[in-house]
Amino acid sequence: MDKHMTLLTHINNVCRSASYAISKIGRIRKFIDQATAERLVHAFATSRLDANNSLLYGLPKTAIAKLQRVQNSAIRLITCVKRDQDINAVRRDLHWLPIRDRIVFKLLLITYKIRHGLAPAYLTDLLMDYIPTRTLRSSSQYLLQPPSSREVATDYYGKRAFSVAAPSLWNSLPLAIRNADTVYKFKRQLKTHLFNNPSD
Repeated sequence: MDKHMTLLTHINNVCRSASYAISKIGRIRKFIDQATAERLVHAFATSRLDANNSLLYGLPKTAIAKLQRVQNSAIRLITCVKRDQDINAVRRDLHWLPIRDRIVFKLLLITYKIRHGLAPAYLTDLLMDYIPTRTLRSSSQYLLQPPSSREVATDYYGKRAFSVAAPSLWNSLPLAIRNADTVYKFKRQLKTHLFNNPSD
């Protein structure tokens, strides 16, 4: 953590360790098949990219781009595609979400677990169900109460807070996803939704 909360030191360390793992796997890539290469990359590289990634929500594109370049290197290693080939198309073939959407996915998964009593109290206490003062259609929409304008700082840091970001992202989901009755269904539907509606 740095004094400006940019997390750049953390990002640089993650990129360094993940890139090192990718280079090591690259040395044996010609001796293994694609499925084995993908398992190794998930175990030693993308697991590092995903660890604690919900903390990275709202960071500038330049910061996320560093992590994206590492993911792109992992994809090229697995698929052996040339550098001039469209990496986005190859990523979709692997059914991988880009880094920015993986961050959103993690935030929303945590939010789902909070709403279903599967998260610790210190997180649960940050969110409240939306309860209108009178009966409205929104009463059955499984929405979260966004913080009031007085409670939320309008600067860069306030918008990144979990108590601000989670209700905003959750309430923007289709009802069918918010209403998923198992974690497995939620994850499957959410991933499809993010593929069809990628973050900018």
